[in-house]
Amino acid sequence: MKQEEKMSAAKEIIHKSNSIHTEVIIVGNGPSAICLSFLLSGHRPYYNGLPHPNSYLYNKLRKLGKSESILDQNLEYLCEGLEGRSHNPVAVLFDALCHPDADLGADNPSVLSWREESQYDIPHVVLGKTKPGGAWQMMDGGMQTLSLGGWMELPSMSFQDWLSEHRRSNDGVEPCMNRATMTDVRNYYTHFVQKNKLQKNFYDYHTVTSIQKVSYAQQGTDNTNGEMGQFCSNSAKNHQYVWEVRGYKLSYHGNGECKEPLQEEFCMTAPNVVLASGTFDIPNRLGVPGENCSNVVHSLHELESVLNEKKVSANSDPVLVVGAGLSAADAILMALQNDIPVIHAFRRGPNDSNLILRKLPQNMYPEYHQVYLMMKGLEKNPLYKPFSRYQVKEFGKDKVMLCSETKEDNEIISLNYSYAAILIGSRPDLSYLTQYGRNLGVVRKRPIESKHNPIDIDPFSYQCMSELGLYALGPLVGDNFVRFAIGGGLGITNYLLNKKRNLIM
Repeated sequence: MKQEEKMSAAKEIIHKSNSIHTEVIIVGNGPSAICLSFLLSGHRPYYNGLPHPNSYLYNKLRKLGKSESILDQNLEYLCEGLEGRSHNPVAVLFDALCHPDADLGADNPSVLSWREESQYDIPHVVLGKTKPGGAWQMMDGGMQTLSLGGWMELPSMSFQDWLSEHRRSNDGVEPCMNRATMTDVRNYYTHFVQKNKLQKNFYDYHTVTSIQKVSYAQQGTDNTNGEMGQFCSNSAKNHQYVWEVRGYKLSYHGNGECKEPLQEEFCMTAPNVVLASGTFDIPNRLGVPGENCSNVVHSLHELESVLNEKKVSANSDPVLVVGAGLSAADAILMALQNDIPVIHAFRRGPNDSNLILRKLPQNMYPEYHQVYLMMKGLEKNPLYKPFSRYQVKEFGKDKVMLCSETKEDNEIISLNYSYAAILIGSRPDLSYLTQYGRNLGVVRKRPIESKHNPIDIDPFSYQCMSELGLYALGPLVGDNFVRFAIGGGLGITNYLLNKKRNLIM
């Protein structure tokens, strides 16, 4: 009976009546959210006087001088004439200021200096399902990042300097061409939040379940304790409104006997909400029979658990890896390092121009190049067998049916397997938005995808074109690399400061 009471307590939901009101609510706590919090907290960039390789931008910076913050400038003017690997001009600008000519292989110093000016602080909260770092908290610690270590850094704190001061967590992993391990990166992000005293803004283990626009009658709002008065949802068309963010936080209570967390509901309101939740929430599925079998997984994290728990061995049937991207390559490397045989099925041919493994420089990514050579059959490994231009038709308990796309008769083969890892990309979980956010995309009524249908934003303020007061940045607007994802923080902070000065209606 006592155990039943514990189980009942574990499922308890605590209801809170008070709402917390602030100026900005950031949903997601990855690097783009951390950078935005840094800027909103009064950390301001200034030109430091160093020359910039882009003469056009250099002339603008020289005219600006060292006394005026970049945040107080016309960003559209500063963005003119710049090009880079992002469709968002402010992201290109911020990257050009932090990493001049990085795409050309240069390692030039930043042309920014940073000052903490608390009078420009904008009250905000950052809601994250995990600790600060977002998806980086869930990745295999020994794996190396695709980007160079310096490209993972946040403003004002050099990643390489930080790394030299902190012993590498996994001494068995040697970095290649200054690439960092996942453990390095997530520890760096955690330290960045602590060093800059941003913890007060971060609400960890908070899952958002609903974001909606509500009208309100403000009655006795207490800005000191964060409580807000009564809201009225059925107000007139032109009434003032705020965004209401609801969800639950996970918390532990009692003396620790009950290990299951309680779900405690929360409600927050703000005139501005920023979507920074990334695109790694929901793995894509094949949609074939048998995909729900217990030995079919859809993430590297799950496969890593299978290997760590010794559920497969060198004597087991092969692990099937489906996909031809970086995650699939990581899965192959992970299995081979554990002497686990691999069968690899992928739809594209190994010479397909869209194959990302084909585009990576050999000297910077030798491990991915090795996988690419194995896919082409140019390098042999007795534990690896590729099935180019094959698709999965059906999963059985221990057999998988593959269909070839190259044969006129659609040849079908049956192979034994122990576990399967389906690694064909992922998509964001926007279930907390009306219509899953389909009204926000460049193509309306279609699901939001980082590559094919990002959220449609104003290019300088990052405000959603279809919803005032709602903003998006990072992978949700097509910026998957950290060095570009953090640029959204510059645009949003610039816009909110101008709005505060009544320069924008």
